[in-house]
Amino acid sequence: MNLDGNAGRCFPASACGYADPECASGYRYSSHAPEPWTDECVAPQGPASTTLAGSSSSGDPSATSDSTSEGPGTTTEDPTSVCGNGEMEADELCDDGDDIEGNGCNPDCRPSGTRLLDFTSGLEGPDHAQSVMLTDDGGVVVGGIAGESPDRDGFVARYTVEGVQVWRQALLGSAERTDAVFQVQASPSGNVRALGQVVNLVAKKGVTPTEDFWLAEFDVATGATNWAFIRGEIAPAAERGYGLAILPEGDLVVAGRVGDTTNSDFGVTRFSPVTDKKGGFQLETIWTHAIDGGINARDFANAVVWDEAGRIVIGGALEVLEGDIDRHLQALDENGSPLQPPCEDLGGDDPLGADDRIHALAVGPSGEVVAAGRATRETEEGLDAWLGYYAPGTCSLTWVKTEPGAGQANDVFLSVAVDELGNIVAGGFLNTGNTEDAWLAKYDQAGQRLWAIEPLDGSGNGADRIQSLVIGADREITVAGRLTRPGDDDLWVARYTP
Repeated sequence: MNLDGNAGRCFPASACGYADPECASGYRYSSHAPEPWTDECVAPQGPASTTLAGSSSSGDPSATSDSTSEGPGTTTEDPTSVCGNGEMEADELCDDGDDIEGNGCNPDCRPSGTRLLDFTSGLEGPDHAQSVMLTDDGGVVVGGIAGESPDRDGFVARYTVEGVQVWRQALLGSAERTDAVFQVQASPSGNVRALGQVVNLVAKKGVTPTEDFWLAEFDVATGATNWAFIRGEIAPAAERGYGLAILPEGDLVVAGRVGDTTNSDFGVTRFSPVTDKKGGFQLETIWTHAIDGGINARDFANAVVWDEAGRIVIGGALEVLEGDIDRHLQALDENGSPLQPPCEDLGGDDPLGADDRIHALAVGPSGEVVAAGRATRETEEGLDAWLGYYAPGTCSLTWVKTEPGAGQANDVFLSVAVDELGNIVAGGFLNTGNTEDAWLAKYDQAGQRLWAIEPLDGSGNGADRIQSLVIGADREITVAGRLTRPGDDDLWVARYTP
């Protein structure tokens, strides 16, 4: 959608155009379309729309890659154009002469990592996405946080591919604290299951408000609440759910922290949706597993996944010495018991004073597990974005990849996914010497970087981040997070070619 509120269409040239009666085709490419189509009329012979449409805000839509070959756009309707013959023809954006995806020029002659669409919420006041899932019509459902600190609210919202809000549900606690939605995922029936935290006041005077984790399901079409539950202990408990896995039979596994604000444990719980004797809906606790790092400090689980072997894999961090936080990964069986012999990555080789964490996990087509997070530099100048690859059935690292930004400050991967070819996509932010800039990169199974976008700096020159990403059936990559504008920041969604 452009600044006038007009919806656009995306064309085979991997760029969006908007209605313009001065063009013979009736459409003109936007000012953010890649060269040579910037602000040019769409050719009459190539107006066929793809399933994508949307707005373009800020940033360069092209990716950086050693093998990228830029050129004119492509239209598959031109009978003289043969994608993959190594010759630039008709409207092809690139043609490197092969059919390899992700090597700079894809088999459809679109450059790898080209941004197809993006939109921001444009709401008054700050809001940002923490998680994203796809809908059947190509749109998205996002979960996140909105409002000014200290009184912030969680929300779940559905958007069309053009960035039009379809519905929105708020998560409002009674205390002036941060309520948040950290995860949204599709249920077995295609509805939206959401996980977050809610903070409520306690009647007893002088008692700190309770932080409880919250689970809910919404109808994907209407946003109506199917069910919602709050789980937690009595005050002054501070329990949060950060990671969510939905098992094939419909059970939910929640990873997060249990305890209070000064002493939290790395925790995971399995719930089963059941119908009680009165026909009501309940969540039955099947098992809980918690780990204390040993010094009554900050231990937490950020992510959980399951693999075809039935393992439940959890990632997060333990504070084993005061001020020294190490990544932690552990595999459990379906009953919540640690696998024997133990399957763990304790991350014990880090420098003292490190702040190393696993923020996200993904399972690949062969059962490999990929973790994304942060690693402290040996020089302790800051953090590097970190990827760890665990071979199928193991908890031992096969390889590690770190990405330092140019700013010698903090760089972090916050999200990761593995496509059906085994390639890895990770998103987060790099510090480029000024502020945090949103960043997306793709790697092969050996950890070799295939391509990366230019770090994306919002107009507000603040903390811009990719917080979550998902790979669609066509392997196109949808990301969600936030982009800043002067004095504010907005929920942001974008989609990229594989």
